[in-house]
Amino acid sequence: MSRVQTFFPLLVISLSGLVIAAYVAYHVHGVYPIVGWDYKYFFSRLVDTHLHYRVNGLTIQWYTPSFGGGLPAYPHPLNAQFSLPQLLALVMDAWAAVLLAYAIYTLVGYAGAYIFFRHSLGLGWMPACLGAVIFSANGFYLQHLANGHMNFQAFPILPLFLVALFDRRLSIAHAVALFSLSAGILVYSASIYPTAFIILSLLIVLPLAWLINPSMFDWARFRKVVLWGGILSLALVISKVYAVGSFMRFFPRNMPSSFDIPLFLAPFGLFLQLFGAMGLAPYFALTGQDMAMVRSVMQAYTGAPIGLWELDLSLTPVAWILLLGGIARLPFSLWRAVPNLRSQWKYFLALALLGFAVWLALEFTFARGFFYPTIRELPFLRAMHVNPRFGSAFIFPLALFAAYTLHVWLRSRSERFRLAVFLPLNLLAIAGLAAYFLLPLERLQQRTFFIGGLQDVYQKIERGETFPISHVTDINDQRVFDDRASNIRPYEVLFGYTLGTFSPDIRDGLARDVREGAFNMTNPAGLVYPEVNGLQPWERISTQQAGQLEDFLARRQPDWQIPVAQEAANLVSLLASLLLIALFLPIGRWTQWINKK
Repeated sequence: MSRVQTFFPLLVISLSGLVIAAYVAYHVHGVYPIVGWDYKYFFSRLVDTHLHYRVNGLTIQWYTPSFGGGLPAYPHPLNAQFSLPQLLALVMDAWAAVLLAYAIYTLVGYAGAYIFFRHSLGLGWMPACLGAVIFSANGFYLQHLANGHMNFQAFPILPLFLVALFDRRLSIAHAVALFSLSAGILVYSASIYPTAFIILSLLIVLPLAWLINPSMFDWARFRKVVLWGGILSLALVISKVYAVGSFMRFFPRNMPSSFDIPLFLAPFGLFLQLFGAMGLAPYFALTGQDMAMVRSVMQAYTGAPIGLWELDLSLTPVAWILLLGGIARLPFSLWRAVPNLRSQWKYFLALALLGFAVWLALEFTFARGFFYPTIRELPFLRAMHVNPRFGSAFIFPLALFAAYTLHVWLRSRSERFRLAVFLPLNLLAIAGLAAYFLLPLERLQQRTFFIGGLQDVYQKIERGETFPISHVTDINDQRVFDDRASNIRPYEVLFGYTLGTFSPDIRDGLARDVREGAFNMTNPAGLVYPEVNGLQPWERISTQQAGQLEDFLARRQPDWQIPVAQEAANLVSLLASLLLIALFLPIGRWTQWINKK
């Protein structure tokens, strides 16, 4: 193969991913310093943790005095202390760190999808590239990030699990490392929701991939990666999981969703979500309809009166051309395969597993069914709501099916013909993102938060300010730093959107005020580990702990006790982290993997 023949595919593949990643960052940046509403929560916490690092070094932030008169930090499921944007903020501007992290996640997901399609499924480079574009240029990720849902940041790493399981160019050790690192990224970046979506998506992808290419399954290797990857993943995240479980046993946030849309209409609602803004906006523009109806149509058929940023799961319209072509061809493929299936029970089993996985994902999306009511009672799942989000589990399987359809169409054609079909489709797939320019910004996301104040706080932290707490008052989360105060009513969704389970005993006044033998600050250890600290939930810091109060107000971590089980979990996670680093250290082997055909 000539250099030109090698360079051109690399150029197209690289540029496609870079353009999508750049657009994600551009769209989120949008009308900066006005950003998505939920950055008031996540960016406030990012700045708070950055301040913790500057005062305490790279240590665990068990508790924070900034919000609610003193609350848990690391034990909170939405705490992302060890996430990519948080770590990047140590060396660059905080908002730039967020945007760069999103671009990196997008590129990693794009590359992972391409590698899986190309080297595991065995698709040509053109279908693999287009499949990666369809997966990466989706409205679900774009909308949630733009609205401020930083806890969705790690969704694109879904394909890394598949690469670990199926790319035989990786040694078992490196596959286990990649699998475990991916799991760790999800948990430590607060991506609890995406974890559920990814699990459902993988349940669909595995039997679908087997039906496409059974030879890609090396079952001995598969079992080893799942077993050792699962063990190392559990060891890696056990510290965080134990801490979160200790906190959420008191505040499980049981918020079940319920939709009154007739069940026979619900699948059409899901289709509208997946067709989404990238499909509906151009259609409405061409037909002269009111763009406000894009959200209204989705709401009507999902029964979910929520924002477009929650409903939109859109795939590029190019995906639907391929999907329709693949579905139209499917009956003929099945008919030709019938004579060979009578003795092939594995095919029937794979079809059954695929059907079950799709059914399960539909139940989660519609918040009803046979299995869903029982499964949602599992730990952590009870806290999840806004079930239309679960439809994102179909994004990667549909991208896979579209890529395979293109592969089938092109595999017997000449190189010139393949390029003539692929290049326009790939360009149009990326251009589908332009549909978001057709919709009024206020219809896309709730962009009403001015982030400039928190950016100023970040700059002051970099200049050495530590913002010690002096009092408690009724202010929003963004003001706690400049006002040197903790707030009485934080924006804290774990206690419910109306703070229904938030019951502190603090009052407006000085933090050092003494009332009934205790200061005017909550002892947050009582919300996580009350037993080993001799506390009750919401108990205030005792006057006998004046030293701990001073540490807490100065943003140092007091020496409140943690249980032996948490200490053991911390040690296990630390050792797992060191093992993971050791597995990744032979850089030369990773270079060889990248260079392997």
